[in-house]
Amino acid sequence: MLTGKRAVDKSRCKNEQNLVDWAKPYLNSSRRLRYIMDPRLGGQYSVRGAKQMAILALQCISLNPKDRPKMTVVIQTLESLLEYKDMAISCGQWPVSSNSTKKTGLPSSAPIFRAQSRSSSVGVQNKKPNSAVPTPRKVV
Repeated sequence: MLTGKRAVDKSRCKNEQNLVDWAKPYLNSSRRLRYIMDPRLGGQYSVRGAKQMAILALQCISLNPKDRPKMTVVIQTLESLLEYKDMAISCGQWPVSSNSTKKTGLPSSAPIFRAQSRSSSVGVQNKKPNSAVPTPRKVV
């Protein structure tokens, strides 16, 4: 979720094909975390939230299954991240074309992160509409 990359991508160079192996060293360092953030976010993300998500990601990829958090904890943690208001570069909204509501289900004036009930989707708006960008999915 931080990088916007697929878990396994054979089209990337050899040392970047497995997302966990590639990203893990960056997740351990607050200073290096910004280098793996999804560039489509354009710096519009909570720095504190990204750090908390990195900690959660490290817990989720623990070699010992007993050290991994339960899904209820993952969901609660992710939902709590929606409350962070600090931004890496600046606060605000991105301009989106008028047809974005049809594609994402969010109005063009919606904030970057929109908190909804647990059974509904959580959306992230992109700087430019792009068919290669996945649409928001439901959190189960």
